[in-house]
Amino acid sequence: MSLLALEVTDAISDLNLRLTSTLDEHFFFMELGKFIKENSKNNICLIRQVLENDSVLIVKNGECITEDDSISNVSLHVIRSKRAYFSNCVSRDPLFTREAKEGVTAELCVPVICDGVIICTLHLQNTNQSNEFSRDDITEILNFLNQIKRPLMNIKMYLQAKTLNDVLQKRIEEKERELDQRTKGIQLADAYKIEEKEVIGKSEILAKILKLADKIALTDTHIMIEGEAGTGKELIARRIHCRGSRAQSVFIVLDCSALNREQLESEIFGDEQIVGGSRKNKIGILEQANGGTLFIENISFLTPAMQLKLVQFLKDGVASKQGGQSLYKSNVRVIAASSKSLHLEVELHKFREDLYYALNTMTIKLPALREHREDIELLANYFLNLGKIIDKQKSLSPEALRSMLDYTWPGNVRELQNVMERAFILADGKIIEKNHLADSVTVAPLVEQEKEEEKIVFSEMTLEELEKRHIVFTLGHLGGNKTKTAKSLGITVKTLYNKLHSYGMIAAQEISH
Repeated sequence: MSLLALEVTDAISDLNLRLTSTLDEHFFFMELGKFIKENSKNNICLIRQVLENDSVLIVKNGECITEDDSISNVSLHVIRSKRAYFSNCVSRDPLFTREAKEGVTAELCVPVICDGVIICTLHLQNTNQSNEFSRDDITEILNFLNQIKRPLMNIKMYLQAKTLNDVLQKRIEEKERELDQRTKGIQLADAYKIEEKEVIGKSEILAKILKLADKIALTDTHIMIEGEAGTGKELIARRIHCRGSRAQSVFIVLDCSALNREQLESEIFGDEQIVGGSRKNKIGILEQANGGTLFIENISFLTPAMQLKLVQFLKDGVASKQGGQSLYKSNVRVIAASSKSLHLEVELHKFREDLYYALNTMTIKLPALREHREDIELLANYFLNLGKIIDKQKSLSPEALRSMLDYTWPGNVRELQNVMERAFILADGKIIEKNHLADSVTVAPLVEQEKEEEKIVFSEMTLEELEKRHIVFTLGHLGGNKTKTAKSLGITVKTLYNKLHSYGMIAAQEISH
């Protein structure tokens, strides 16, 4: 074989111009293959490029482009070793099984490498036993490739950019699908991709909750999780699913507050309609979750009619689609969650009692962050440095930590995470100072101090005014939790609602039966 690279300087210059002027990879490899074929004594010149989908783009003698589903053994060997390889007795070399069947007697395979990246593999094949390859041929090929280094660099950067663009496009499409589901209040997780997320905290109250959740995971009962917004209800639901018998099946999240009533019933139970003479059948998430877990967030938003359909499903495992007459079965574990007290909602006739008890076989009550302050520092440091490399991580100053411990955190863990993400961005150095925290966090202790001072300042007031002041203060101290407030005051929840209504603090419909 002779590529005649040193004798065709003008031809190589012309090839450089042609290859540099294009970013069409098909044209690039066809021109390269055609040049090598015309300036060598070999019968066949092949160029193989491995594509992103693991198929192989093949240019043969610069005349045709085909795609193959598998790469040849010799190509794999050369790509892995990044070294050229040749055989003058293909029939006896196990790397050339495919080539031997095609009548090839000798082959030289060279990796085309640019800045450590293999762009393609170059194959020179002979079907005439009189032509053999040597190490000098490898040197000649490498010298030739060095003379077209610039266009090779261009096509390498183009292929890398194309690959990156394809990856980003796929991610964008995935995010768009995810966003489309989230705007409907639904998150449909791949059963084999859902992973348990770590629960951060070392407090005794959190340890008890996790121990209870792990026990519940071993059963297959429906569950109720109660807690203020941002306390981690979905996190506990995922833990129960991942540690239970349904771990390898689907986990679906439905936020009832994200859908209007017309959408909600259709999304949960499905929809069956006749449009233009044809029947349209929409599968609801109860069917989609068959064999898995359905986590229903903000379940109190369900209408009475939907509550009735759901309690019937929980009882019999059978449901009907909206607008349809036929029934379907589904085996679903339901984990319901609410930031409202469903017991109170039942007392106020806003939530069906039978549905409450159907879901209340096991109940987990998640504490507000202010009820386990010993976890604040651990959680803060976790969120502050989440996903950051060691050199980029930051820490809290004593003043910043003190402010955070004094704050009541009405938004709970979710609010803490947002505050830490904001602080990380604002802090130029390695230390998070008090002024990097949100104003709500740093001002809150002063408000509490003012309240303490108010308690010891004398002022004339009637017993009725004193009662009002004490009720309002207790309600604020307990974070707006009316059930706890009523219990602390020694009155019924309904009495508390009536008093709050008389103070003008709630509307009349909030206490209507």
